[in-house]
Amino acid sequence: MARRGHRAGRSFHSFPLILAVALVVCSAGASFATPAAANDPIDAGGVQLIGPRTVIVRDLPAARAEGLSQNARQRRPMPDQAPFQVNGDLPAASNASDSSFSAQPASPPALSGAGFEGLDNSDNSALVGFTVTPPDPQLAVGPSHVFEMVNVIGRIYARSGAVLQTFTLRSFFGVAAGYSDTDPKVLYDSLSGRWFASYVSYIDQPGSVNDKARLHLAISQTSDPTAAWNVYFISYSQLIPDYEAIGVTTDKLTVSSNVFDIDTPNYFGVDTQVIEKADVIAGLPGASVRLTSLPRRADRFTVRPAHTLTSGSDQYLTTRANGTTLTIIKITGTPDAGNVVEASATNRTMLAQNTPPASVALGGNIDSGDSRLLDAVWRDGRLWTSASAACVPSGDSTTRSCAHVIEVDTSVTPPTIAQDIMFGASGQYFSWPAVRTDSLADLYVSLTHTNSTIFAEARATGRLATDPANTMAGSILLRAGDIAHDSSRWGDYLGAAVDPAFPRCVWLVGEYAKNTAGFNWGTFIARTSYSLGCDADSDGWSDGAEASIGTNPALACGADAWPADINNDGLSDIFDIVYLTNNFAVSVPPAPSRQDIAPDPADAMVDIFDIAKMASFFAQHC
Repeated sequence: MARRGHRAGRSFHSFPLILAVALVVCSAGASFATPAAANDPIDAGGVQLIGPRTVIVRDLPAARAEGLSQNARQRRPMPDQAPFQVNGDLPAASNASDSSFSAQPASPPALSGAGFEGLDNSDNSALVGFTVTPPDPQLAVGPSHVFEMVNVIGRIYARSGAVLQTFTLRSFFGVAAGYSDTDPKVLYDSLSGRWFASYVSYIDQPGSVNDKARLHLAISQTSDPTAAWNVYFISYSQLIPDYEAIGVTTDKLTVSSNVFDIDTPNYFGVDTQVIEKADVIAGLPGASVRLTSLPRRADRFTVRPAHTLTSGSDQYLTTRANGTTLTIIKITGTPDAGNVVEASATNRTMLAQNTPPASVALGGNIDSGDSRLLDAVWRDGRLWTSASAACVPSGDSTTRSCAHVIEVDTSVTPPTIAQDIMFGASGQYFSWPAVRTDSLADLYVSLTHTNSTIFAEARATGRLATDPANTMAGSILLRAGDIAHDSSRWGDYLGAAVDPAFPRCVWLVGEYAKNTAGFNWGTFIARTSYSLGCDADSDGWSDGAEASIGTNPALACGADAWPADINNDGLSDIFDIVYLTNNFAVSVPPAPSRQDIAPDPADAMVDIFDIAKMASFFAQHC
């Protein structure tokens, strides 16, 4: 729902007041000491998960349109973009320029393969009978699948991009009749081999004491997202947990949201739930799931729990305390042990983080977002977080929307800011950055790009871990825009995901202006790597490995295309294994590099690793 005003469906005359309230919260972390709402589960004595309901995704019914006309409802309409300078803070000067738009050399991550089209607004029209803006694109990648969610529908792909299934999110999460639904989040947790997702639904009856909302949580039972999931929810009365985000550690699932009254602009604070991860993985009854509700914080707004990519039990979260202060929060303990606490909250000075101006694009501006943080990810003692921000790019005199990414060193106590990067370029606008780091600690960023001569497009940028501090050299185009965007909303976030099978590869979902039913937006999915670490043809070998082996990384079948098929007959069988055994224990060269198919990167030897890899494909066709 991403309340930068209030929820959709309210009359437009109330939005200026509501937006003003939200902007004060965003800019100053102001306290809203409003009275507790009746029957609120937090204030009434505790939270309990309800469920689980078992959902088998492959058995979900085909979605059917609800009979509504296109554009029957536009979610979260917002008035004109508010002034980007808040409380007098000056826009930051960019310290990292996109050299793709200058004479300097650019070094963005490389695309692996062509990428493929994701969900768009025509899919909304076809599946649910209405169109939606903004799309809220999310992406997660598992061992064999890619899972995309936009605001009200989901789709599961094979890694090749082939569509396996498309469905409404209300059917997946079990949204009750009469409830509206919004704000999907999804991630794949390689630490547990499970998928985690969240969603919000609500019912608003103006003037009624019967308004309700639910925070939905879904956890897969296996690494196959088309199979069974355990789906829970937390019930709220009169309140809505808006713009929720999820994070995981080795032992915890953490959900944070902004709690508003459904009927009024009253803000009740940041709501953070810490859940025993093992309990929901096991699918325990909701009453048996151990959970700790941290005290609401009305002095905070939009807290982002980090997706923990490597082993770690401390849950890190980030939030903007004010225009120049980043707060890094650490939660320790587990609900099982009964010792969950906010162990620390460290404030660090950052480059000015203020609401950016609208992004100028051909045919009309797009919404750049506000001053809130969007994403957070943690790996091996390093925490990255991101936001859109107002900045003046180097060589420019105009305030633009830039991508703000910050690296925090959590290996020291208290944590410190290691890098504070404001990414922009003269005459250009960047917004909605989503971040992930690969296994080499290289950074990848999905973002939207515009200028006055192009339609809104999806791009990617990033940096090597070994690059000089506070630098990002360039960006790469994922998908050009086709048409002028035609709504007042964009975002409200993008997505990025590390490939668990190829951890030097990061998948990105971007948004671009596309000619669709209703509001003109589409999504595009691509895999990127700084080290040829992706598998462009989805045949089980990285692009770098195939380059070393001598096969074509862009083809999954054909002559010298599939490493498991040495004799090029389209089948991996005993004949291919014989080729390897004839050169067993021989270095490469003199043995052919074509037989050095494992590990990845290859070890220049035909040995047991190669035999084992070949055996894993035995009797399979390319």
